[in-house]
Amino acid sequence: MNIGEFFTRSRRLLIHSKRPDRKEIWLTVRITALGILVIGLVGYVIHILFTVLLPQATG
Repeated sequence: MNIGEFFTRSRRLLIHSKRPDRKEIWLTVRITALGILVIGLVGYVIHILFTVLLPQATG
């Protein structure tokens, strides 16, 4: 694929694509926030487990 064909395909894609409406954006924000929250909670639980259980197992 040469550079001219790339620009032609990119232009065609941009013409046919549409902006997301408010409902789609809000859904994306909620799913992203939920994912960040879940990853944070998993990390916090792992931290607590290693902080509480590891000193008891080695000491």
